[in-house]
Amino acid sequence: MHQFSLRSLTSRVFQLQRGVARFTIPARIARLALLSAVPLALLQAGMAQAQTSATPALRLINEYPATSVTAAADLKFAEEVRSLSAGSLAVTTLQESANTFKGKDQVAAVSERRVEMGTLFAGILGTSDPFFLLSSLPFVVKDFAQAEALFKCARPELEQHLASLNLHLLYVTPWPPSGIWSAQPVTDLASLRALRIRTYDDNSRGSFARLGAFSVNLPFSAVGPRLASGDLNAVLSSGDGGAGNKLWEHLPNFTAVNYAIPLSYTLINNDAWKALSPQQQGILSQAAARIDANGWKTVKDRIEVNYARMREHGMRLNLAPAESVTRGLRQAGNAQTDSWWQQNDGAGIRARCLK
Repeated sequence: MHQFSLRSLTSRVFQLQRGVARFTIPARIARLALLSAVPLALLQAGMAQAQTSATPALRLINEYPATSVTAAADLKFAEEVRSLSAGSLAVTTLQESANTFKGKDQVAAVSERRVEMGTLFAGILGTSDPFFLLSSLPFVVKDFAQAEALFKCARPELEQHLASLNLHLLYVTPWPPSGIWSAQPVTDLASLRALRIRTYDDNSRGSFARLGAFSVNLPFSAVGPRLASGDLNAVLSSGDGGAGNKLWEHLPNFTAVNYAIPLSYTLINNDAWKALSPQQQGILSQAAARIDANGWKTVKDRIEVNYARMREHGMRLNLAPAESVTRGLRQAGNAQTDSWWQQNDGAGIRARCLK
C-alpha cells in the first residue's frame, strides 16, 4: 500500500510545467491526506502550548549587584527553585545592569507583568504606596529581632496593600542597619547639617531636611553620577549596599547611626502567580520560606563582613557616633515618624506591633 505525504500529494496534484498537468492522483486520496494532516497539526500545537505552560518564564529583577544581601538571596532562591522542581521550573535573575528597569519604574514593571518578579527595596515600593515605608521608619526598631517581629505582625496589612498593586509576596530580605557614608567625618550636629545626602525614601529625606541638611531621595542606580559630579557628599545606606556599590571610591567615612533596618520585598505579579499550577506555586512558596528564614538568620553576619571590606579599602569607621549626632537624628526621625503614623492611619499597627 502506497504512503503519501501531504507535500508530495500537493506537489503531484498541482504541479504544472509550461501549462500542462504532469500528474494527477484521485481526488479521494488527496482529501484523505489533507484530513489526516489536520489532527496532527492540532496535536503538535497542543503539545507546544502544554510545554510553554509547564515551563513559564520567571524573570526576577533587582537593581543591586550580586554581592549585595538581596541579590545574593535572589540567586539562592533561584537555586532552591531549580532543586525543588528538579529543573522543571527556572527563575532567571536580572541584577544591576542586566535589570533594564530603574527606581520606581520597577514597581510598574512587575505590577503590569512586563517582568514576572522583582526584589524591590521598601523605599522604591513606597513611591507607589507609603505604607511600605513601615520597615524604614527611623529608630522604630533597635535590632533584627524587633524588625522581624514588626514585619510578621504587620504582614496581613502588607499583603493587602500588595494585592492592590497586583503583587503577591514571596519573601523579604532585611538589610543591615543604615548608616551615613560621607566625604568628611560626621562628628557633630554642624557636620550633619553640612551634608548633601542621598536618602532612600520620603521619611529619610524628611528626617535630614528637618536637621537642615540638603537631602534628595534617589535609587542607587542614580547615585554614582551625582557623587562623581560633586552634587552629593553623603549617602544613607547600610554597609552592605554601599560596599556592593563601592561607595568608598567617593566617600571614605562611615558613621554607624543605626537609622533603620529596612526590608526588600521579593514579589511576583499576581496574574503570573495565578497562571502557575498548584504544584509550581508550592515550589516557589517552599523556596521562598527557606530564603526568608535564612535571611533573618544570617544578616547579622553581614555587618562584620561589610566592615572588614570597608577597612580593606581604607575607610574610616565611626561605630560610636557623638551623642549630639545621635540625639539630633533621633529627634528629627521621631518627628518624621509621628507624621507618617498620622498620615497612614497607623495607630492600629503601632499599638499592636510596637508594644
